[in-house]
Amino acid sequence: MKDKDYYEELCKFYEIALGDIPHRGDFKEALRRTVAIEDLKVFFLLPLTGSITLTKLKKKAKMPADELEKVLTRLASEGFIMTYRTERDYAYERGNPVFMAEQQVRKKKETPQRALFAKFFNALIEGKTPGGLPTKTPYYRVLPAEPAVVEASALRTVDVNAVIPDARGVLPVDVITEMVRKDGDLIGVGECFCRKTKQVLGEGCGHPVETCFVFNEMAQTLIEHGFARKIDYDEAVQILRNCEDRGLVHNVDNCEGQIQSLCNCCSCCCLLLKSASRGETYAEAPSRYVVDFDPERCRGCQVCISRCPLGLRSVVEGKVVVNEERCIGCGLCAATCPSGASKMVPRKKVEKIPRSHGELYDRLGREALVSFARKKISQKLTGVIAKRS
Repeated sequence: MKDKDYYEELCKFYEIALGDIPHRGDFKEALRRTVAIEDLKVFFLLPLTGSITLTKLKKKAKMPADELEKVLTRLASEGFIMTYRTERDYAYERGNPVFMAEQQVRKKKETPQRALFAKFFNALIEGKTPGGLPTKTPYYRVLPAEPAVVEASALRTVDVNAVIPDARGVLPVDVITEMVRKDGDLIGVGECFCRKTKQVLGEGCGHPVETCFVFNEMAQTLIEHGFARKIDYDEAVQILRNCEDRGLVHNVDNCEGQIQSLCNCCSCCCLLLKSASRGETYAEAPSRYVVDFDPERCRGCQVCISRCPLGLRSVVEGKVVVNEERCIGCGLCAATCPSGASKMVPRKKVEKIPRSHGELYDRLGREALVSFARKKISQKLTGVIAKRS
């Protein structure tokens, strides 16, 4: 009997979360160049969702323990799985297609497969995915620049007449240093895979690249396999402040509880901001704040125009005008406005944030499976109609 096409099966698994894969033929070829069939057989022993311990996996694999661990190391080093230490045992879980492609693009060595994965990832960045993503809940949400929402003289200096938000109304879930401190048992920083993708394709920008943070379990995987380096809280804050100064937008996992990643995005390269600029809502949710612009306070310095990542500010008849309806609440304008004409205020209506990372991905998983089932039913109905015609 002909052996199963494990690369096709892997593509089908990835399509549950991603929908139709852009440049599918090239993507499948890149998989063939990257992972061996014998290693994929172990990949498919891992559960569809969630993790499995090494002890349980040894029983399922029915292969020598040392050989199994070598396969798991190879899969983790290529980004196909996540591996981390729990209190009692090592745990393993499948990575999604974006997570895998991120690590492939981050590789230092220039290879044909790295170029193919960059081509695939660039299609996601530019919104050229056939049919769009199957999920509706945003994976990430914007965190406002901290000086824009927290009164702290050490963070910025403003004129006496500038309006500073009341820090008592700011929740820790909206403050980037609080989010990092809470989940900072293990912090790693790696290269921005969006900007790295553009670099591989010869379209890089001038923004810093080492700006993507990972925490705890995800940090364990990426640090161990050379995709991130371990840093402490103080260095993390220093990088974050530099990102704000450079006009990069903070994006964090769209949940209140423990986070796994934190990105600092530019409008020229990054998937999240580019999707927001196209009016898409599946990838990035706005922050819980929105700009309140007072034209009477504005002195016309126009610093805010270049700071807005979506280009929502312009000059009309010598005066700055703002499209507040599309504001994502990044706070970059308010953080640098010398007169207090731009300030951040809580949104009147905000979507409920999932309580934990697990809750977020459970919701995304359900949405993906429902969409996948509908697609299969539609394909069957189309086939039946075609046969009867």
